[in-house]
Amino acid sequence: MKKMTIFGVSLLSFSLILSACGQTEESSSSSDPEKKVEATADESSESKESNTEEMNSDEANNTDSSEDQEDQTDDSTTEGDEEGSSNEDVSSDDTSELSYTLTEDVYTEDGVTISYPQLTNASDTAKQDEVNDLLFNEAYKVMNFYEGSEGLDLEVDYAVSYESPYFLSVQYAGSGYVEGAAHPNNLFYTTNIDLENMERIRLTDVINANESFIELFKSDAFQPVNPDHKEFEKELKENVSVTDLQNADSLDGIGTDQHSETFTYFTEDRIGINFGTSHAVGGHAAFEINYVDAPEEMWNGDKIWDLLKIYQ
Repeated sequence: MKKMTIFGVSLLSFSLILSACGQTEESSSSSDPEKKVEATADESSESKESNTEEMNSDEANNTDSSEDQEDQTDDSTTEGDEEGSSNEDVSSDDTSELSYTLTEDVYTEDGVTISYPQLTNASDTAKQDEVNDLLFNEAYKVMNFYEGSEGLDLEVDYAVSYESPYFLSVQYAGSGYVEGAAHPNNLFYTTNIDLENMERIRLTDVINANESFIELFKSDAFQPVNPDHKEFEKELKENVSVTDLQNADSLDGIGTDQHSETFTYFTEDRIGINFGTSHAVGGHAAFEINYVDAPEEMWNGDKIWDLLKIYQ
């Protein structure tokens, strides 16, 4: 009986073991961990390949974008260089503009002292020499008043009323006395130079010297520079003639029928005309008008605006 019992227990234990083994195989078969690992590896590989392709695509896009940017930069740089070259060419082509520095020079001989301006450090040395000769010669022409005179005591100074790379206006003022004369002469004369065309500018170059201008001059449009001349304004203006205007700005006609003691000067905003007067009034009197107040018919074309680089 004990043997039968032991044998039954053994069979039961063996059945349980077989049953357990079967479940284990089914569990192993159903879970198939190797296939999952292989699948995971494949998915991971595909993901990596996908990511790699995307990265390669992004790099390609970035490279294309970078190349486009470089092309754009090159184009921009080229355009900028071309624009810069164009500006430099314009600047270098503008040879009419004369840069310079003004200094004072003095002529002294036998009681005569004449101060006058000279150009230095000019951008065009040939123009500098030509202008300097013109300035000295025009300043020295005051001696035409005293040709052949003895015992002359003459002193003349200058003031620059307008200065630019294109135009220069110089006023000379002083006194001259000849031994034995009743009184000294109060002197005033001017030199105006077109620095672009290297020529002297006279009143008739910029205004229409006619009867219409005389009428304008006698009006209140022209005001006396010296307040003391206000009370004599009418009398002073009555003595001005068209001939005086037409012969203005020259010392070459002293003592001839072209003799004129009328001289023109320019400032930043006005034109001035100076006329010879009696010694009692001061020897000369200046009247000015603002450029903007002058009627268009007063001007002789556009010369004034070309000189001053002012455009209406």
